[in-house]
Amino acid sequence: MIPGIHKNSNCLVLFRSLVRLQRGPTQRLQRRQMIVGSLKTIFYYLVWMQAATPNQPYIKSAANIQSIQIMRGLACIMVVLFHISVKGAQYGNGALRGFSIGGAGVDLFFIISGYIMCVSTYDRQLNFYQFSLLRIKRIIPLYWLTTTAALAVYLYNPQIVNSSGGETSIFASYTLIPSEKKYLNSNGWTLSYEFFFYIIFGIFINKGTYKAILRSSIILFILVVTGLLINYDGFLFDFSTHILYIEFIFGMGCFYLIKKQVTRLDPKYAIPLGLLGSFLLALEVYFKMPVQNEWRGVTWGVPMLFIFLGFLSLEEFIQRSVSVVKNLFLKIGNSSYSLYLIHPFTLSGTARCLKRLKMVSDPYLFAAILLIVSVVIGYLVYFYIERPLISLLKKKPALQSIPQ
Repeated sequence: MIPGIHKNSNCLVLFRSLVRLQRGPTQRLQRRQMIVGSLKTIFYYLVWMQAATPNQPYIKSAANIQSIQIMRGLACIMVVLFHISVKGAQYGNGALRGFSIGGAGVDLFFIISGYIMCVSTYDRQLNFYQFSLLRIKRIIPLYWLTTTAALAVYLYNPQIVNSSGGETSIFASYTLIPSEKKYLNSNGWTLSYEFFFYIIFGIFINKGTYKAILRSSIILFILVVTGLLINYDGFLFDFSTHILYIEFIFGMGCFYLIKKQVTRLDPKYAIPLGLLGSFLLALEVYFKMPVQNEWRGVTWGVPMLFIFLGFLSLEEFIQRSVSVVKNLFLKIGNSSYSLYLIHPFTLSGTARCLKRLKMVSDPYLFAAILLIVSVVIGYLVYFYIERPLISLLKKKPALQSIPQ
């Protein structure tokens, strides 16, 4: 039993007390007591989780590639800004109007994922079960925590969760089984694509990383081409043949070509590659190309691939840099998964608070506050929850050199 936590201490009480506008001295006193009690519960939990973390440096599952971590931070900020633009439209202040290109942060995440799966499995003896268990332990615990928090809100007031409309599936939310219905955590849909890729990649991982790259790339490419050639109206068919899977191939291909020394990352090409990718994205915004179209893996995937290669080319330079901006984006990158999962809740809650405070009219202030609050809370969730969870669940499998 954690000190200070008992069966009547429920964090949902805090949410209810903040949502309800109760009046009168008695109600205000009760609300104050509920808030204090809930905050004590949260405080004791955070202290316990921090104490449960082993007193040793936190080790990432993949190599400490700082350019990758910075790109994770960049990708996550893009997604947060995109969702702030959605909130701006909902509250009628036009904050970040037209910033649909922020959704391309997801495409960058998929490229990074394809690359990192190769980095983290290279020269390791793994089978499908071991690989899958590692991915589940890394992805699912925090996702389930955020989903359960969303479930509590959903049971209290379904209108708050996925306020943009549509039916929500609790079963699909927890299992990540592809569904036409929405997830309790609105960002969960991307994890369904991630796990589909993990399954295909993991099937071949016992043959070594190189063979897993080649075989999974062939299968994913065939699926994508099938989806483009066959006009079949079915959700599961669309999901399993989506062109987004080509972005995982981009990431795996980069690792394969670099590791095999077929191509060499030269820092002098970093800026041209980054500018080229940014220019292509700017063109798509200018010509108002559709956000979700059947060629997204190309229209957004290729520009993000150029940006990915540009950052990767600067790895040695980034390692030597002591820039404050670099350190800031490293922290955001380290906490990117927490930020990605938690920001739908922080955006919604913060926007509601700003509305009550009559601070939604200024789009710049609205966007700035939402961004800062999301980043700060994302880092706190990472530091006090995600890191301790990883440390508690992490068990290193035996590492062996295997033929590649």
